[in-house]
Amino acid sequence: MMKPTIFYFVHAHGNGHRATFNLLYPALSLFFEVVAITTNNEITGYLRKKHDVQVLELPPKYPAGYEIPEHTFSKAFEVTPYAIEPARRTKALAEAIERHKPQAFYCDGVPELAIMVRGMGVPVVLVHLPGNVMNDPTQVFAHELADHIIAHFPASLEQANYQFAAKTYYSGYMSQYAGRGLTRGNRSAINNVTVLLGYDNYDESVLKTITNDQHTPFTIVGNKLDYDLDKNCTLLGLVKDVREAIAGDVVISAAGQNTIAELLSLGKRLILLPEPRPYDEQVVHATVLAEHQVALLAQETFSADQWQNVRQKANVFTPAYENLVNASAPNEIAQKMRNWYA
Repeated sequence: MMKPTIFYFVHAHGNGHRATFNLLYPALSLFFEVVAITTNNEITGYLRKKHDVQVLELPPKYPAGYEIPEHTFSKAFEVTPYAIEPARRTKALAEAIERHKPQAFYCDGVPELAIMVRGMGVPVVLVHLPGNVMNDPTQVFAHELADHIIAHFPASLEQANYQFAAKTYYSGYMSQYAGRGLTRGNRSAINNVTVLLGYDNYDESVLKTITNDQHTPFTIVGNKLDYDLDKNCTLLGLVKDVREAIAGDVVISAAGQNTIAELLSLGKRLILLPEPRPYDEQVVHATVLAEHQVALLAQETFSADQWQNVRQKANVFTPAYENLVNASAPNEIAQKMRNWYA
């Protein structure tokens, strides 16, 4: 018996969206023929190499040399140019829908695509992210038209101004390390602090301020640039398994949702230094986590003394991370999709 088809859009920015796909794809593929939809050649190549999955890469919606305007969230579709390229993208998507006849569109980012697909007669399951998304007319409309909304975080960490909780399923955080037991760090490196860089890089001046304390050893993970730091710093660069790279219990990290999920599943004490994002999703999410005593919050403007103070707080901080990470989340989401569309 042939399995029904679903489309799954994988956003290209950051590593979190592909990490989520890596967790969900094996569970979803038990019930569906999954076709990954992308808008980026790099993510297309990654998915094809990582999984035995069919990938449809949509053509660009921007003309060559087009300067993308700043997103002000003052009107819907404000960064979509008046040009033929968006029509070509829509045509490619429409032809794919006609060819594959998907039962649903799992949209992890880009609300414009959710709106297009719903207009072509396909049910939309929208992934809801933290941040100021309710200020964007395009996001609001995408949430309104979605048949179902899924949040890959706990309901307890939802923002007060979110309007669509009644039709949102909260799966809890998803992590590849969930259910494997907590890793408390190497006892011999208990005073070591790990700085886990996100998709973007912190300025060298910020890293110098963070690592100013010569009595504290720091491990820098995930940097894409070379930094001129003092001898108390060990630069590991990109690593295959973050569990083996983190030394000690305290981690200074950006506030990407997937990174937070992984670090909480490892039982780490988090100091979050959010990276800028269009919807301020990292700042908003990190602030909510700090308010719920899950993590400590830092700022790029911190002085060396302020960094030392927040690290001292982290050493005695007991994070309230119980029941935030759900090891069964991928299977539960797949079962939801099966009940809705299979």
